[in-house]
Amino acid sequence: MLRTSSRLKLLTLCLIAHSGLAAAQAQQQAPAQQRPAQTPPQLERIEPGSDTPATTIPPKERTRITEKRGNDGSVTEVEVQSGKSRYIMKPNVAPGNAQPGDAQSSAIRAPQWQVMEFDFGNPKKQQTDQANAAPSPAPAKAGVPARADVPPPPPLEPVEKK
Repeated sequence: MLRTSSRLKLLTLCLIAHSGLAAAQAQQQAPAQQRPAQTPPQLERIEPGSDTPATTIPPKERTRITEKRGNDGSVTEVEVQSGKSRYIMKPNVAPGNAQPGDAQSSAIRAPQWQVMEFDFGNPKKQQTDQANAAPSPAPAKAGVPARADVPPPPPLEPVEKK
């Protein structure tokens, strides 16, 4: 009898806790539900055939893939441009008589990026800064001839070891 009474107490406790949670949720939801306004919101009339679109969707840059093929129709290289990144992929041609899976052949060939291809800012601005930064020779004073370029120093004479 002791066993059934402890089970009954546990069941009663769970039901009371559940009903308390349900009551708390009902109180929180009641103030959030309000009556809708009597007047509908003002809508803007769009004339048929107007030039302004209802929604503006910005254009997305897509990945552009250009294939170059040889005279026999096989792909010789593929150029992929995605945003500012551009790389070239070439097929993996096995050297000599190597077959796929041999020790002489490799499984993949990595893509190739061109050196100095990526833009790290505005290149036109960098070029103008370098042109302006070149030092100009100092103007000659009255009566003093302009300085000529200094010749390089003479080569050193070989020194004998003692």
